Amino acid sequence: MFVLTLALVFLLAREVLNKPWKDPELLEQYFQGDIIDRPIQYRNGITNTILHWPNGVVQYLIEENEFADSHYQEILRAITIIEANSCIVFRKATEEERSKALVITSKGLGCNSVYLGFRNKTQVVNLQIYPIGEGCFRIGSIIHELLHTLGFEHQHVSNNRDEYVSIQWDNINPQYRINFVNHDNTTDWHDFGEGYDYESVMHYVPTAFSNNGKPTIVALKDGSSNMGQRLNMSVKDIRKLNKMYKCPGYV
Repeated sequence: MFVLTLALVFLLAREVLNKPWKDPELLEQYFQGDIIDRPIQYRNGITNTILHWPNGVVQYLIEENEFADSHYQEILRAITIIEANSCIVFRKATEEERSKALVITSKGLGCNSVYLGFRNKTQVVNLQIYPIGEGCFRIGSIIHELLHTLGFEHQHVSNNRDEYVSIQWDNINPQYRINFVNHDNTTDWHDFGEGYDYESVMHYVPTAFSNNGKPTIVALKDGSSNMGQRLNMSVKDIRKLNKMYKCPGYV
């Protein structure tokens, strides 16, 4: 079975490599490119504790026979990074617990999450097979989707974003402009006192959803050279996550 899985990985990787590059976090059919069930817009971090994983414990399953060992280990590496920088614990779920667990699969297109936060039902993260270090298997992309699962929205839609970035509406296809709207002030959102973060692993790349190759997001302040990075959690990402889950030392 492993041989078949490995063969499938190579076939899919070859298919990906033979196509023009398209960021798999920015697929047109999903809200903001990687959220399947369009959320009430929380403007960075969910403060409603009902939507936090109880006691900071994420019960999860990685679908069997869908990932080669190298991909499986990369998922575990992303999990370990989150655990090492917070009080969040990922615990393998039993099949009986699947109905309320995070299920990580590769059945769909792109890298995406069904929901933001805990929903008391099956949560799904899809990670389409790419070579390690590319597409959905950039370590930061895996972390990005796991942070959606833990309760984080994209950074560029925080309610104070207009002080830090300018959205270039003319460079965005009209049907995708909804992905940049941030005028909803009726819902629970919070930056947990950390402020806007150009380096957040939750930030869009500068050309996200561009219709002409020109930037759709232009930084207004210094410190934006790594905007849209998918290398790791930023310092502020770590602090926000710890504050959201009231980890020791952050309460």
